[in-house]
Amino acid sequence: MASARPVGRRWLWLAALLGVLWALLWQAPASWLTQAVWRASAQRLLLAQAQGTWRDGSALLVLEGGPGSRGATVLPGTLRWQIALGGLWRGHLTLRLDWPAVSAQPLLAQAHLGWSQWTAALRPEGGGADSPWQGALPLTVLDGLGTPWNTVALRGQAQFTLSGVHLESAAGRMRFAGRAQIELPDVASRLSALSPIGSYALTVAGQGADAQVTLRSDKGPLLLQGEGVWNGQALRFSGTARAAPGNEAALVNLLPIFGQREGDHVRIAI
Repeated sequence: MASARPVGRRWLWLAALLGVLWALLWQAPASWLTQAVWRASAQRLLLAQAQGTWRDGSALLVLEGGPGSRGATVLPGTLRWQIALGGLWRGHLTLRLDWPAVSAQPLLAQAHLGWSQWTAALRPEGGGADSPWQGALPLTVLDGLGTPWNTVALRGQAQFTLSGVHLESAAGRMRFAGRAQIELPDVASRLSALSPIGSYALTVAGQGADAQVTLRSDKGPLLLQGEGVWNGQALRFSGTARAAPGNEAALVNLLPIFGQREGDHVRIAI
């Protein structure tokens, strides 16, 4: 009996220690996420002035140009996040993102975590699996990414819509299902005296192994079009940029940004 008591005490101390560690982790500050997000984004996204805990916190988002870049742009408003862990024992968690300056609709990411893969379904709070989530950001935020964005200096609004988006990561590949569309109405640029230079739409539609990427011009003196495929690891994209008749001189400084000239157009290749 005497030998059993020290063993029992050791288990009690171990349980108490684990309880303290869990309590500390449960209330860990939001600033713990700063380095994780910064590294995961290749030093392009920073959580600044983080407050609260890693489960229930808020921060300003800062867009940077990556290693060695000196440029940075603070995105509008404060992002608030909440992570629900009630189903974690089954590998389920829910992330709620509320960013009033960008969207009136909080975005939910319902994730399932496995040993070697994870999946996440995105939808607006209160909506169904295929309900669209909409938001908007000023194009000025792209200046923080450095060259060539700060040279082109795009002005206008990016209006984006996510519909039925489902992400899956397995074996080093990311699969995209659903539809994401970015509308760019009446875009202007510092490199052209023409304003606006055009209106554009970028669409990503996935169903299966690959996601199709499409760029089109709705109107304007700068005409852009192209198609591509994202296979979960890399993007292959080919398109053209050209000036509408009578606008070549006004776009002479902007067209070379897109690639090599081929006759009356510039070839876009990624």
